[in-house]
Amino acid sequence: MPSPIPEAEKLTAAVQRWAEGKATLKEVRGYTDEELYSVARTAYAFFHQGKVAEARTLFQGLFAINPRDGYFAKALAVVEYASGNADGSLAAYEVALKLDAGDLAAYLGRAEVLLATGQRQKAAEDLKKALGCKGDERQKTKAKALLDALRNKG
Repeated sequence: MPSPIPEAEKLTAAVQRWAEGKATLKEVRGYTDEELYSVARTAYAFFHQGKVAEARTLFQGLFAINPRDGYFAKALAVVEYASGNADGSLAAYEVALKLDAGDLAAYLGRAEVLLATGQRQKAAEDLKKALGCKGDERQKTKAKALLDALRNKG
């Protein structure tokens, strides 16, 4: 019977996988989705209380721990924009869309940031992509309304 690997060796191997980009900190530290989403609920509450800096810190941490979760990327995008960091918001939306190229909410959110920064053509492209995605009909209605408004301002 093989001897069990000592905990220190397991941790070293896990950290090595993380360093090589083969694992997330979630996996290395053994966090559960329940634990991470509990923190996300707190961050969401902070955001809605106007405590944007606190929400930003928590969502940055959650995204660092599990960069494979599109929700954390989108939430980070929202708080980055609310913090005045449009470039950071666009980068976070880009990650969310790399994780799920059919994410209606990510296209819609990115389009809103693009509109706010004067990038009308790119926003229109994202709104068209949003309309082709499966998802919430209210979000599709919003995407259509924004696209129609862009076309009418043309």
